[in-house]
Amino acid sequence: MFKDITKRHTVSRNRKAQERTRVKPRRSTAGRPRGRPGRKAGLTQRLASERERKENKLAGRSFKTLKKQAFSLLKRSEVEELARECGFYRRTPRAISAFDFALCCAMAAMVEGKRGFASVWRLLAAAVGVKVARSAVTQRFGEGSAQLLEELFTRAVKRLPKMQCPDMLARLKKFREVLADDGTVITLSPLMKKLFPATRTNSVDAAGKLHATADLIGRRIVAVELTGERYSELKVARSRQVQAGTLYMSDLGYTSYDYFAEIKAGGADMLWRLKDNANPKIVAVRHGIHAPAFVAKCGYGLNDPRVRFTQCHGTFDADAQFDTSDGSVVLRVVGRYNRETEKYHCYVTTLQPEDFDTDDLAALYSLRWIIELLFKLLKSSCHLDHVDTSDPAALRTHIYASLLGATILSALCLSAASVHGLHPREISALVAGIAAPIIVMPLMFLWCERNLTPEELADSILRVLAVGCRDQNPGRTRKKWGVLGL
Repeated sequence: MFKDITKRHTVSRNRKAQERTRVKPRRSTAGRPRGRPGRKAGLTQRLASERERKENKLAGRSFKTLKKQAFSLLKRSEVEELARECGFYRRTPRAISAFDFALCCAMAAMVEGKRGFASVWRLLAAAVGVKVARSAVTQRFGEGSAQLLEELFTRAVKRLPKMQCPDMLARLKKFREVLADDGTVITLSPLMKKLFPATRTNSVDAAGKLHATADLIGRRIVAVELTGERYSELKVARSRQVQAGTLYMSDLGYTSYDYFAEIKAGGADMLWRLKDNANPKIVAVRHGIHAPAFVAKCGYGLNDPRVRFTQCHGTFDADAQFDTSDGSVVLRVVGRYNRETEKYHCYVTTLQPEDFDTDDLAALYSLRWIIELLFKLLKSSCHLDHVDTSDPAALRTHIYASLLGATILSALCLSAASVHGLHPREISALVAGIAAPIIVMPLMFLWCERNLTPEELADSILRVLAVGCRDQNPGRTRKKWGVLGL
């Protein structure tokens, strides 16, 4: 007999199909969202982990960039060796190292508005942990400290990363440098009136003039000189040797036809604003003047009433002859009509028309405003407007400390732009100077490699108040407020 195996297999298949289609009892979802168990929680953890990883990567990149671009400006071993050469160290043991002193001088210029020895003393106690009397800090200011800060500023400027030139400024790469000169007045202690007499003696007894040369492309001050307020800015500029292949731009205070001739003879180029009353003899006309051949043949002056300018372009371009003490020099003169003043803004230059037209020269001259912004940074953020000391060496130390502080601030702006993918010009150094008191302390902790615990940080904060902020006139204060029991 044969068994009906077909029926048996059919029953087995039906039973398996029923088992597959059987609906499982639904689990309770109370207290958690529907869906796969823990799926949303796992996604949140992964996102948080990815965010933390990116933040740690950015933090690591920030620290590396800061060490490369900012901390490399001042190196401890180099500063210590330089201090021995400059005679900064006078005796041993050395409670205050040269590196800590130089760094605190530069940072103190940005932290406190009143320039003096106390600000450096407080910063040494807070950021470095050096516990000394204020007189010990005062004694460090001398000829050795002035030479040390000057050399450190010179080296830091050379190490500062250079910015790229956008748009039209890219054409300036052919020049060795683009320099501008300017000066600013610094109020000094009345005890220095013999060395630095002031011109406005009815309000200020002593004042000095800081003459500075700025690199307009790198946005940095590259050379300084301190004189009395009465000393001519033009004399200081002409005392420096003309560098071939350099473009010079300065304001009307530096106008001198002899100086123009010196720049041209030295193989350099210049771009100046021309005074309104200047009347050089026109020798050739490119455009913008009626009857150009006749005007050049007659040798009319630029301000001669017989010279008529065309109004179709709003600009003119000509060559003019300027009289000097040794003869004459022929320079290019261009003008751009200003409808508000109804006058031409005139510029004198040695740049060629095929390289820079009239509009380019006007835009290029506006680059000179950078030196004005640098002086504003020095006087407002680095507090160089008033220095109250009677020691000339201490005065030089404070000046170069401010210059070094401005250089460090520029390096910080470049570092921030590099890490966050911004153009350096998108970060304002003036606004960074306003924020400087907030960032100085953590910056110094990193620079001095101080890994502080919460307890050490609390002690550092209270030490500043207990040591550096004591009442300087306790007798007068007690006499005035003694009736209140204070």
